[in-house]
Amino acid sequence: MPEEPVAPETSDWTDQVTDLIVDSVDKVRDRATGPILEYSRISVHALVALILLTPVGIFMLIGTLRLLTWAVGEAWIAYTILGTIFVLIGAFLWSKRSKLPL
Repeated sequence: MPEEPVAPETSDWTDQVTDLIVDSVDKVRDRATGPILEYSRISVHALVALILLTPVGIFMLIGTLRLLTWAVGEAWIAYTILGTIFVLIGAFLWSKRSKLPL
């Protein structure tokens, strides 16, 4: 005796329920872990940039100091010029800081 074909509605509702559950879980997961993944990705990129740019900055400072020493002839003059530049930059940044209410 041949089997009766299954009606499309009866086999389809299980797929629909499964898709609904999967979609709901995906939405919850995206809302819960999406921002965390974004922040962790940003912090990893910032850390890598910091690790790579620190030696570059140090070598640039050493090169600037050596070039200045060669240009002026005396090391103390080069240190004074570079120190003055850093003090002026620091004073400018200090004047731009935000005032916190007490």
